[in-house]
Amino acid sequence: MSKPKQSAIRCLCSTTFDADVYRSINVSTEPELKAQILADQFNQVRCPSCGRAFGADVPYLYHDSDAGLMVWVYPTSSAVHADQIREKLRRSRAMLGTVLPAASIDANRDVVFGIDELMSWLGETR
Repeated sequence: MSKPKQSAIRCLCSTTFDADVYRSINVSTEPELKAQILADQFNQVRCPSCGRAFGADVPYLYHDSDAGLMVWVYPTSSAVHADQIREKLRRSRAMLGTVLPAASIDANRDVVFGIDELMSWLGETR
């Protein structure tokens, strides 16, 4: 079951506020979350100060257990740190490899940056 968590969000107006956002989802058990992603409505928040609605700029783990897919989705703005993010994920995979079968860890695609890259990875179009 996917469950939102309170996260600190910063608006363009410089207000920081707490909002419920998903950090991990399984679209097999909750297909409406995939529909939200495709409609660009996923992790939408509203600033309590200026009223602006926007997508929270937070990474999340996208998991489709029926299709055997799992990938980290980072905001497009994080792409400038792609090497550091991939290294962090490589270290995490190495630690997981000590307790999980190697076949359950996909080293070919572990991170995408932004909704467009996620859709490309999934073979979807918006």
